[in-house]
Amino acid sequence: MSSTPLTLAQLASFSPMDFLTPAYREQLHGSIKYLQRPAGTLLLKKGERSLAQYYLISGKVGIDTGNAKQSFEGGSPQAHMPLNGEQPNPASVKALTDVSLFAVEHQLLERLLGWSQSAAYEVSSLGADQAQASGEDDDDWLARLLSTPLFGRLAPSHLHALLARFDYLQVPAGEAVVRYGEPGEHFYVIKRGRARVSLPQAYREQPTQILQVGDFFGEEALVSGAVRSASVTMLEDGELARLGRELFVELVRPSLIPRLSRAQFAQMGERKSLLLDVRLALEYRQGHALGSLNLPIANLRTHADTLARDTCYVVTPEGGIRSELAVHLLNQLGFDAYLLGDTAEPV
Repeated sequence: MSSTPLTLAQLASFSPMDFLTPAYREQLHGSIKYLQRPAGTLLLKKGERSLAQYYLISGKVGIDTGNAKQSFEGGSPQAHMPLNGEQPNPASVKALTDVSLFAVEHQLLERLLGWSQSAAYEVSSLGADQAQASGEDDDDWLARLLSTPLFGRLAPSHLHALLARFDYLQVPAGEAVVRYGEPGEHFYVIKRGRARVSLPQAYREQPTQILQVGDFFGEEALVSGAVRSASVTMLEDGELARLGRELFVELVRPSLIPRLSRAQFAQMGERKSLLLDVRLALEYRQGHALGSLNLPIANLRTHADTLARDTCYVVTPEGGIRSELAVHLLNQLGFDAYLLGDTAEPV
């Protein structure tokens, strides 16, 4: 069985990846999961729902829709279509030989397809004429922004409304866009140029962070309601896309804090997960959920490298706004994190 990762060119031969723009295809390429299963394995069961869309790379599978049966091998024309392109699964799929597969998350693929189809409209509506005049590729900052966890959960229709509400600022080198300790009034994305993040004295041992085109800042103060936790200064002349507090709270904030119900958490099965309590140690000792790990939010960034990347982190709600901010920070750092609650969004 082949376990060699697909190249971008190979990925483009599968449907509907051929409809993706190169930037979004590359993003999807980085999220692919490869699987190997022995002969006789039931890969998919008809009528069940799957979080991922599966494709055959090598080996032979049997498809049973209930009314008809067929089989095909990796590399055949049928293998370039998904085994379960619809939900719930339209057929049962069994490995007739040892097989290699790859899987992509349904929701991620749907978002990237939507963004690919609307990319040309978005770029033109956000000032393509100006970008052409300046020699800048306006799609660069937008593509990078849309690949982040912050915007990755927004539906394309919601995204259209959001991007239309940005305003744009020309900012000279040396200007402090936000300052430590000030109230947060705006969310920013770097459309052109670079900026430096300056942390307060207590965090000076951390490496200096340089923000590039497509990077964003200012959202933490808007999520938490606290003052700015760092200063951001332009290193060169540039342009920023800006969104005010009220619009940010209305359009973006709800997607920052994905939720997981207690029933969903109890049914996670074999998926590796961990309850995380981000309150102070004293609060934690006074009472906490059984089996939870205490990691105060003040230590979240500095201790992030101790957390396993293959684990889903479910933050307990007792910390209030601190719990919400922790979920956002964890997702921003590339972890899979949810806020535990009684209501939830699909995961």
